[in-house]
Amino acid sequence: METKELYSEKLMNLILDAIDEIVIIHDMDHNIMWMNHAGEVAFGISVEKALTMKCHQLFNNLMPCADCDVGTVVIGEPTMKLPRKKTIPSNGNVVECKTMPYYHNGKM
Repeated sequence: METKELYSEKLMNLILDAIDEIVIIHDMDHNIMWMNHAGEVAFGISVEKALTMKCHQLFNNLMPCADCDVGTVVIGEPTMKLPRKKTIPSNGNVVECKTMPYYHNGKM
């Protein structure tokens, strides 16, 4: 990885950890790849624990959420723009879930 890319990734992680909005990055199989500090606080688990989970497990679901866009996203087509509301089981807080596909070198 180039130094410039590494610096950009570190900077982005610092910024995303500093905001109060929950940010969770997961793959097409719902495996959590990254979560910011706000996610740790909201769900009451460490990032290390989250990295062993699928996103729907954060909401105590065994299967992906019925209204989840992940897996139905088609390259080049817009995703569902309306956020879906989910309740965090441990504290009853309601959060909005949005799907934003990430493309790198033309691949999702």
